[in-house]
Amino acid sequence: MSKQTESTVAVTLRQPGPTKRRGGAAKAPHWLARMPWIAPVLTLVVVILLWEIGVRASGVPRFLLPAPSAVAQSMVENWDLLMRHAGVTLAETLIGFVLSVIVGIVLAVVMVMWPLAGAAIFPILVASQVIPKVAIAPLMVVWIGTGVTTASLIAFVMAFFPVVVNATLGMKSVNSSSIDLLNSMRASRWQMFRYLRFPNAIPHIMTGLQLAVAFAIVGAIVGEFVGSDSGLGYLLIVAQGNLRTELLFADLVVLTAMGLILYYGVEVIGRLFLRNRREHR
Repeated sequence: MSKQTESTVAVTLRQPGPTKRRGGAAKAPHWLARMPWIAPVLTLVVVILLWEIGVRASGVPRFLLPAPSAVAQSMVENWDLLMRHAGVTLAETLIGFVLSVIVGIVLAVVMVMWPLAGAAIFPILVASQVIPKVAIAPLMVVWIGTGVTTASLIAFVMAFFPVVVNATLGMKSVNSSSIDLLNSMRASRWQMFRYLRFPNAIPHIMTGLQLAVAFAIVGAIVGEFVGSDSGLGYLLIVAQGNLRTELLFADLVVLTAMGLILYYGVEVIGRLFLRNRREHR
């Protein structure tokens, strides 16, 4: 055996075989992968139990931190009140959301189809997002007054920017080869938009809609804080002023549930729309 062969054999013998990785990321259980909602639900249950035990054991005053059982009792006792104010907030949120979708998509189309208009409009949109919406809210109260209209407009102002940005990004991020193909077929600018740019933007728009509906809820609450006599935001102020902390927490629970339903509702609608679109291609 030559020296070269001996060294090759030695190197081969020294090479470690496949070993089990230590400290690597463990795979999630199969049942947890199929039902990912179980982990956050269990975590929430544990937090609520610890909260209940901690409040009862420490004797914290109820007006500082009520136990979850007191919050649940307040929610049952004030259910009609909560639902009445929730209906107002929901209406304001949906009005602002729908306006943001219409105005946002129209602005995105204008900025993409006419780049000069986009160069003029987009910096103004960015500047409008730098201004805190809480600072704009009192000005809207002076101009418009209090009520549903003001809260809906603040919801619109907060919600339309994600729609504009995502729709614009989707319409611009088209494959250059697809553009060249349509240009070679002498497609008009409208045909380019209809068959290429807008279909490409739909997934981006759906993402923008999810963000927009979340921001719309925040905007509606801000509007109710500064100028409204109804809605969950108004009820938060009333509960705070009367030191009804359990009602305040119940209000937050309803508000959180509304936000989750709207957010995931938009996600489900988007998935169904995209699936139906793929099936009918």
